Parts: sequence; structure tokens; C-alpha cells
Amino acid sequence: MDRLQKIFRIKPTQVIILSFVFMILLGTLLLILPISTKNGLGLHPIDALFVSTSASCVTGLTVVDLKNDLTFFGKVVMLVLIQVGGLGIMTLATLVVHTMGYRFRLKENLILQESLNQGSQEQIYDLISRMIKYTLTIELFFAILLTIHFVPEFGAEAVGYGIFHSISAFCNAGFDLFGNYDSLCKRNDDYFLMTCIGLLIILGGIGFTVMYDFLHKKSWRKFSLHTKIVVVMNVALIFIGTLLIFGVELYNPKTVGDLSVPAQLINSWFTSVSCRTAGFNSFDLAQAEQITQLNMIILMFIGASPLSTGGGIKSTTFFIILMSMWAVFRGKNEIVVFGRKISHKLRNQAFAIFTMGTIWVVTAAMLLSIIDGEVHDLEEVLFETVSGFGTVGMGIGITSEWNMWGKLILTLTMLVGRVGIMTFMISLITQKPSAIKYPPEDIMVG
Repeated sequence: MDRLQKIFRIKPTQVIILSFVFMILLGTLLLILPISTKNGLGLHPIDALFVSTSASCVTGLTVVDLKNDLTFFGKVVMLVLIQVGGLGIMTLATLVVHTMGYRFRLKENLILQESLNQGSQEQIYDLISRMIKYTLTIELFFAILLTIHFVPEFGAEAVGYGIFHSISAFCNAGFDLFGNYDSLCKRNDDYFLMTCIGLLIILGGIGFTVMYDFLHKKSWRKFSLHTKIVVVMNVALIFIGTLLIFGVELYNPKTVGDLSVPAQLINSWFTSVSCRTAGFNSFDLAQAEQITQLNMIILMFIGASPLSTGGGIKSTTFFIILMSMWAVFRGKNEIVVFGRKISHKLRNQAFAIFTMGTIWVVTAAMLLSIIDGEVHDLEEVLFETVSGFGTVGMGIGITSEWNMWGKLILTLTMLVGRVGIMTFMISLITQKPSAIKYPPEDIMVG
């Protein structure tokens, strides 16, 4: 591996990104094949690239009706892309690099810690084993529940529906087989289905280290600081999101206004959970109030938690930013949470991720708006952009209307959102330590 590095100068971060690119291109080639579509023509190359990226990056944005356009083969291709993209591509890339004898440098461990939240190679091997075990167990359990639930409606096909939606939900992909781009809109009174999908989304979004703490430490006092922050942030974001959606859409007959109060509450909860990074929707988002759409944009941008199947800047990043601002307002130099101090290194990293993510989203939205010729409102374009960056996949009905350049911009945005903006940027920049120390000087801010 050292010889290969000297020849090709490939960093582990680049290996991770190239692994995603390889997976996307392979999926694209398979979806182009005539056997993948019911019309026997295969998908258009740009559409195949877009959908393959969306599946590999577990986003959910699609220009294809999976039920009505794809054959059984095409659906299997999508399912494999979702499973590998949600779980295996990061772990397999790290495993390959480690197996080939590469010794991770301290700076490169920063990227592995961001994607796997572990510092040593031994921990990474243990983590990969747990990830696979947890994933297969959870997906199998809910696949059985959903299969039983679907039997009265789909008969023997219920097995396929159960497996597909269990994997899609746990991987926070948001793809469904119900057809006509309706997602769960026509099933917003199916409490069992929404509960199962919602729980799968939460389990896939909290991260595998949090699962480990709950299964083995079983005590809040023994939980790691990471787990405590993830739990607090997830509860807070889901609760606040649910209240805002419920309060704003309470009297909107185009969304949940005509439903009973219990149905309104569960649909609001489901939407709050799903818009963090999953992409399933139980009502027409294009008909939602602007305040609700803005609320969803914020939740999508924050996303899931580290070492999960979701995207976004991550809930822990947002937490550190909030605590940093609070510390500044209080005149404190340190952030102390649950009796532990947050290092300045993590604070700098959190602000860098937030800033780079914001710049990327704004730039992509501006380019999309220019390409679109301002046919769609800016908030619709921004919603679509953040949905891609957060690997959420929630759409408001304009995804299929983008031209080739619009789809390519969203394709790159989905890739960046999935691998992480920090991973993407550091893969492009050569990091060199500076031996020169410069004197500090204050400037005016604010």
C-alpha cells in the first residue's frame, strides 16, 4: 500500500469518495440496461446517474417511479445500492485500506473519526462488526413485521415490500414501492406503517455507537458524552419539529387539516422524524405552509447523527455550535456539557462543517436557480438543494423538471452530503503542518 501511495498518492479520504463514485457508476450502468425498465429501453444515462447517486447516497430524490418504471431486476439494483450506500461503502473502503497495510496518520484519523467516530484501527474493526450485526438484525425484525402487515394488500409480494421498505427506512433512503411518487400520502391513516418506518428512521439516524451504549451500558450515567448529546438533540429536534408542523398545519386542509387530532399528531411526528434525513412524506409537501417548509429545511440541513446512515451537518455539530454561541454570550472560554469539556479542536471543526455546508448549499441553490431560469420560486429551489445535501430526498414535485445540468448539480450535492463536506474538502486539499509561528493580533468583529 505504501508503494501504491507513492505512485498514485491516494489518501484514505479519496479512497472513500472513489468508492462511492465506483458504486454510483456501476449502478448507473446496470440501470441503463434494458432489463432494468419495464419499457425495455433502460433509463436515460443522466436519469440513471441521478437515481444511482440518490440510492448510493441514500437520498431518495428520484426522477423514476420505482414501482411503475423499474422491473424486478431494476428494483433489486436499487435495493443493493441503498444497502451498500447506507452501510457498507464507508466500512468496506476503510477495511480495504486497513487490510492493504496502510497505517493511518493522525490527520487522516480525523476523517475516519468523522465517518466512523473511532480513533484506532482495532476499534474500527470492532465497529464494522457491530454495524453489520445491528443492521441485519434490525432490518430483519422490521422486515418481518412489515411483511405481515402487507400480506392482506399485496399477498405473496408482501415479502418484497417488507424487505425493501425496511432497508430503505433504516438506511434513511426514503425510496418506496407504492408508485406514482405518492410515498405514504395515501397511507397517512396507517399508524402501524408510519410507526414502523419512523422507528427505523430513528434507529438508522442515531448512529451505531449510540446503539452500542444502549445495548451494553444501559445506564445514562455510563453513557458516553457523544451518546448523551445525540439523545438530547434527537429528542429536542423531533419534539420541536412535531410541535411546529402540528401548530402550523393544524387548519391546512391540503395537508393534515382534515384529519383527526391523533392522525394530525402522528403525521406531524412522522414528518419531523423523516425530514431529518429519510425522505418519506405522508402529505403533499408542496401544499404545506411556508413556515413548515422553512422548518423542514432547517431540520434537513442539521440531519442525522455521526456514524449513522443519514446525512446533513449532523446533530452533534449543531449542538456544539449552539453551545459555543452560548459560551460566547456568557463570556466563557470553555464549553462544559454533562461534566465534560468540549475541545477547541472540535469547536473549530464544527464551525468549519457548518460554514462549508452553508456555502455549498447557497452556491448550489444559486446555480440551480440560474439554470432553472427562475421558473420555480427560490424557496422551492432551496428546499430541493438542502434535501439533496442532507440526503433526505423529500421533494415538492420539481425533481423531474430539472434539465441535465440541474440533475448533475444535485448529483454532486448528494455525493458531498453523503460522504461529508469535511471529508470531501480535505480529500481535495493537501494538509501540510507549518513550522512558522506568527504573532497574534486582534481585529474588530460583530
